[in-house]
Amino acid sequence: MLAEECALSRERLGEVPPQANAFAAVVEEHWQAVYRLLHSLSGNVHETEDLTQETFLRALQRLPSFQPGTSMRNWLLRIGSNAFFDGRRKRKRAKVQPLANEPAHEEFPVGHDLEVAEQCALARVAMQELTELTRLVFHLRATEDLSFREIAEIAGTTEQAARWHMHEARKRLLERMGDNL
Repeated sequence: MLAEECALSRERLGEVPPQANAFAAVVEEHWQAVYRLLHSLSGNVHETEDLTQETFLRALQRLPSFQPGTSMRNWLLRIGSNAFFDGRRKRKRAKVQPLANEPAHEEFPVGHDLEVAEQCALARVAMQELTELTRLVFHLRATEDLSFREIAEIAGTTEQAARWHMHEARKRLLERMGDNL
């Protein structure tokens, strides 16, 4: 409570712009969705954290371009996917290779069954074998539960192409996972 009162006092005194507090609420509400999308695309925890921060910085800078009445989540997911693809293009030009393996850290919570861990690893490998656009479409549909129209807007493609990518993702994942589902 005291922190909120201090924030309000600083806002009234002009130390913090009013839109900063409003944007903090947007970050709080949408952080997880943006993080999940970017992690499904990159597969790297550290890159995901950096990209998620970059997404919200870009959104804050471009807040005046947000169209009222449209979905804030979809707008942020589009900014996030653009940040991911921008980074990929930049790395290709720079010819920098990522680390072969993620630094050692516990990937699964204690107590998870070994079989579940193996299935997760197989699914992760299968997802990485998909093209980035196909992975993006699959994530937006399966995890974020967006319509194909919304997915097409975020991915910068047509609704029909989004449906094809979803079909392709399902087909390839089923082929790759086989009996491990």
